[in-house]
Amino acid sequence: MIGRLVDVGLARESSRGTGVVPAYYLPRTVFTVEDKVTKVNERSSYGNIGYEGNDAPVALKWAEGDIELPLFDRSFGLFLYALLGSLSTSGPSDSLYTHTFSLAQNSQHQSLTIAVKEQGLSTSMLFQLAMIEKLEINIVPDEIVTCRVTFMSKRSKDYSFSNASVIAENKFIGRHLTFKLASLTSGLTAASNIPLKKLTLRFEKRLKTDFVLGTVDPEDILNQAFSIEGDLELNLEDKTYRALMLDGSYRAVRIDLTNTDALIGVSSRPQFTLDLSRVHFDAWESDRPNDEISMQKLTFKALYDITNGNIINSCTLKNAASSY
Repeated sequence: MIGRLVDVGLARESSRGTGVVPAYYLPRTVFTVEDKVTKVNERSSYGNIGYEGNDAPVALKWAEGDIELPLFDRSFGLFLYALLGSLSTSGPSDSLYTHTFSLAQNSQHQSLTIAVKEQGLSTSMLFQLAMIEKLEINIVPDEIVTCRVTFMSKRSKDYSFSNASVIAENKFIGRHLTFKLASLTSGLTAASNIPLKKLTLRFEKRLKTDFVLGTVDPEDILNQAFSIEGDLELNLEDKTYRALMLDGSYRAVRIDLTNTDALIGVSSRPQFTLDLSRVHFDAWESDRPNDEISMQKLTFKALYDITNGNIINSCTLKNAASSY
């Protein structure tokens, strides 16, 4: 067995915790989702100095791990749906659908099914009630935009399905990014693009596996407090961004990935856009090597904006998928 002979599929569950046939098969670079257990070490004394006693029964079972892959324009919608919990779709317009995601104010966001088929093995695995714990997006100039998604789910069960069929999707690269800051979200459209060297965006949901008496499996996997933060790197030309940290300034942020190389319909392009209403900058540092261009790194965290009444003011994914 080698890793390239593993097919990974993903689908939205229509009934929470009930597995479904994969809607998308994901070309990925990393897959580490596996079953886990918690055992109870019984440490009674048996008249010797052995510490572990004579029994270690399994108490809890679940699964967790990561999937790392390019940010595809269609399947990424499933990640956003599970990450944020609410979706509305409009279109088509010029064969393009607009999927608008918003942060659901509950502890049961959309669940997914992960299917895993290892070529050469007689059985495959299905991970049900898969919930997103973390999602990280990485953007640099000379690479494909990637995302790393950390899941928690129920333990795997054996499953049989037909051969994987991969749907052609569009990817994004660093030059497709537009990054903007403005005092208010209303000023983001007119704001100038900031030429970044690197952008990392992190979402975290602090999942809770809800174990109950009478079973080794979690009754549910619940999302708790939600947070967004990011790091950006750019050339050090002045102290503007240092001042944002020191004087306690707040800014609205727009992250826009538009694939200008791919065409949908007559003139439409695949696009992912995220507007954060209010962020603060809690760290700034510089790097001034003797023989290289000086750099600066800025860390930001998203806050709740009282005026807009949200953390995420807008999150849209535009593609040729009619629904999720």
